Amino acid sequence: MSQLFINFLLPHFGTNNRYIWEFNFCDFDVERDLHNSNSINLLRRQGIDFERNVFHGVNSFYFGEMLLRSGLLFNESVVWVTFHSCYDFGYLVKILTRRNLPHRLEDFLNVLKFYFGNKIYDIKHMIRYCNGLYGGLEQVASTLKLSRAIGKCHQAGSDSLLTRQTFQRMVQLYFPTMNEIKKHAGILFGLEISV
Repeated sequence: MSQLFINFLLPHFGTNNRYIWEFNFCDFDVERDLHNSNSINLLRRQGIDFERNVFHGVNSFYFGEMLLRSGLLFNESVVWVTFHSCYDFGYLVKILTRRNLPHRLEDFLNVLKFYFGNKIYDIKHMIRYCNGLYGGLEQVASTLKLSRAIGKCHQAGSDSLLTRQTFQRMVQLYFPTMNEIKKHAGILFGLEISV
């Protein structure tokens, strides 16, 4: 993982502004680490500077420590909204535990639930239950008549805001009751079993 974004719905820090944090990690080196060249080229075209991140990015070890102390983990009031995030959560579990990922899917999902709780909503999974919604984040948002407010696609901060807006619109249009939303809690696209 080269980037992570965190987009909070509530904190205004005494202003009329909302905040998005984007973290670029220093641990990924395109010269050294296995990667998909097409994905790297796509991200470079969107402005990601992998070489700069190696020298100026956040160390994932320290980020994991900060995340553990942040109050975001082990917190039942935090809701995590994502789009096709099984790899992102895999990386986060790895930096939080400082271990390789569990070999069994059920074990991974239990560790995930331990840290992040059960209020994880993956839009890519949820669109399977929304008539007419399919594709990537940009396509789903466009179908819902949403447009990107800032930045470019495949940049963490911009994708974060669009993910939040897409989730809110989906809930309004397709999930009228809390029980209908809760059915999808803790289920990541591609890992369609829940714990």
